[in-house]
Amino acid sequence: MTLDEECKGCLENSQMKKVSATQTDKDKLAQFKKEVRILCDNASMESCAPLLMRDIDGIHRKIFGSGIDYSAQKEMFNTAVLKREDDLYLKITSSGDMLAEAIKYAASANYIDFAKLADLSESSLSYVESCAARAEIDFNTLSDIKKDLSQAKTLLYIHDNCGEIVFDKLLIRVIKQLYPDISVTSLVRGGEIINDVTRRDADAVGLNAYAEVTDSGSAIPGTYLKEVNEHTLELLKTSDVIISKGLGNLETLYGFGYGIYYIFMCKCLHIAERFNLTQWQTAFVHDKKD
Repeated sequence: MTLDEECKGCLENSQMKKVSATQTDKDKLAQFKKEVRILCDNASMESCAPLLMRDIDGIHRKIFGSGIDYSAQKEMFNTAVLKREDDLYLKITSSGDMLAEAIKYAASANYIDFAKLADLSESSLSYVESCAARAEIDFNTLSDIKKDLSQAKTLLYIHDNCGEIVFDKLLIRVIKQLYPDISVTSLVRGGEIINDVTRRDADAVGLNAYAEVTDSGSAIPGTYLKEVNEHTLELLKTSDVIISKGLGNLETLYGFGYGIYYIFMCKCLHIAERFNLTQWQTAFVHDKKD
């Protein structure tokens, strides 16, 4: 998807707020703000939000010597959700349709996004649960994935942010319970970027108990086909079912014909309008193969 003006302002504002709160060198901070503003003002419309975020992080690395640090936030959310994992799993599996319920929670958890929302706290989990309680799933899309999973041998699950990865883990657990013959591969980022999931984060939440964890080879908050490794491209081509989480993956993968099931929250107005939904509504969309 092409870069929207909304993306420029959103990323600039959220990262300025984060860096201003953590960096004390006024001269370097002024230089960072100047270069980010120039970058956002001159970003090509052929770009997309994940690439812009990668470049903002690159400016930070150049000026401050490291990427923008979200390690504390990542640990906080992963730990907080892990404490509730068993209760959430019981709640999901006790519902009338455990797959639908797990998808609702996974979509609602996409709210945990520091590229969009700079002031998230552990209390945000209450919003995630309330959102899941009122979420709706398109019946036809749900029917499609149930049929595909019933015939599948392999599932590729493309992850997004920390915190929500535990909700992804819950969905994978449900899928494994319903379709025990499916082999699941979890794809995470190839390096640290915002609060996106890496191999280290996947290990921290015990994801490897339910899936084989691999990485894209790229530290971009999305799955940018021009820069991922060959293994990722092969998984996209050969996996029987693909589930993609979050807006970064949506923006870099949608429309390329892989038949992906997208789970996300419409945090951005232009995304909501694209799918005829309202802002902050959860979404479960099937981009069917040609």
